[in-house]
Amino acid sequence: MQDQLLAGRYRLVRQLGEGGMGEVWEAQDETLGRSVAVKLVSKLAGGGHRGVQARARFLREARLTARLQHPGIVTVHDLGETGAGDDQVPFLVMELVHGEPLNDVLSRGAVALPDAARWGAQISEALAEAHGAGIMHRDVKPSNIVVTPSGTVKVLDFGVARAADHHPTATADQLTQTGFIVGTPAYMAPEQARGFPEPRSDLYSLGCLLFELITGQPPFQAPDTMGHLSAHLTQEPPAPNSVSAGIPPAWDDLVLTLLNKDPDQRYLNATELARALRRLDAAPLGPFYIWTFAGKCLDVWGASTEDHTRIVQYGCHGRANQQFTLHPLGQGLYEIRTFVGKCLDVHGASTKDRTRIVQYTRHGGPNQRFTLHPVGRGLFEIRTFAGKCLDVQGANPDDHTPINQYTSHGGLNQRFRLVLVGSENLPEHLRPH
Repeated sequence: MQDQLLAGRYRLVRQLGEGGMGEVWEAQDETLGRSVAVKLVSKLAGGGHRGVQARARFLREARLTARLQHPGIVTVHDLGETGAGDDQVPFLVMELVHGEPLNDVLSRGAVALPDAARWGAQISEALAEAHGAGIMHRDVKPSNIVVTPSGTVKVLDFGVARAADHHPTATADQLTQTGFIVGTPAYMAPEQARGFPEPRSDLYSLGCLLFELITGQPPFQAPDTMGHLSAHLTQEPPAPNSVSAGIPPAWDDLVLTLLNKDPDQRYLNATELARALRRLDAAPLGPFYIWTFAGKCLDVWGASTEDHTRIVQYGCHGRANQQFTLHPLGQGLYEIRTFVGKCLDVHGASTKDRTRIVQYTRHGGPNQRFTLHPVGRGLFEIRTFAGKCLDVQGANPDDHTPINQYTSHGGLNQRFRLVLVGSENLPEHLRPH
């Protein structure tokens, strides 16, 4: 199909993906001279008279979706059909979104809680826009979310599942397996599985997605479609903290509210959910112990309350001067505050290696802002405003070893584990003494 011209305007350049609905291509809009994405819905080809009706229904739904104008929703530019007779295939022309599908992000494991809160709020706001226009998504899942290079998310395929659910060649079993009628089984609301979706069904699906973002796995494990459907209909979901230790109670409450089997017991609407997620994103996280490679904790030396007190590693004793809170500032930035409300601070705002990390009264400067970068197995690099990493000086395992900033080298002494104070189910060697 490469180089094929659709509607005398859209020339297919390269295939981007393929799924149960059909294929997605990058194309060149030869009228406006821009790159676009074209979704060929080959599932709706054929079917005789009923197939014609199904394609007409799809195009009507697509026109409704095209009215949605929101930064979190992929824009539909155009639509049409290609081929003739039973070979007719409807297509959508959409903005070409650069980024990474959320399922690819999840292939590397759970994401940081602030990222989950921020992305969840953005998805909720997109759903609120669609619900306000009378459009349900019906298939909220990781592969329908793209994380853009700027760190924001866009939601794909609004209304596509609804538009395809009447095609005559699709049996109920087939549609369930491929997500045409009621969504994807691992993310499907109980009422949607029964054939009665409503806007809060999308919130349930988002709850499943959020559960996976913060724990690394969906709320229910099942070997097949029927197993997933049965779980959503009859089983109570586990608390996220029981799957991944260290998740704060506020996250448990939010996710379990979304996964309530009664829609009336979930959030009232997507707007309310977005507000709750924004509060989570803005609320302090923790307190945490910050464990080093040597099994010791970051420590405000001598439990001093004074400015310029050094941050060192020390054997974990669980007292207040080893407890830190993370305060989101937006755009992935955090202040890391000590037990006396002061901030971790790159001394003197120096950009040089071996600059010491101290506690200092909050002033909002860039040298009090840090980013967290997952490196796998629950470990993080903590980077400074200068693009360097917090570093246990000289990879020394001893008590009182200073914490400095140093150029990133990927060594174990630049990797830290954040352990929520009071967490249970930790391995014995990671439990505070």
